[in-house]
Amino acid sequence: MKFLLIVYICSAISGECFTTPQYPKILDDHHDCVRAGLSDSYEIIYAEKNFTKDQINNSQLYPKFTCTPEEII
Repeated sequence: MKFLLIVYICSAISGECFTTPQYPKILDDHHDCVRAGLSDSYEIIYAEKNFTKDQINNSQLYPKFTCTPEEII
């Protein structure tokens, strides 16, 4: 069963979350989805330098991801 990964960056201050056009991603199984979710979350918020330390602190940003079984139509 394939899984759809969506990574969100959320703000505890505003209560809003957003994602990027690269999601959802289709992955082969739940294990791969969780692993990619953890890795992508880190990359987006820290490694890619999308956000400064001040932005993370001031907006209380945090990553969130979901792994949802792909619906077969």
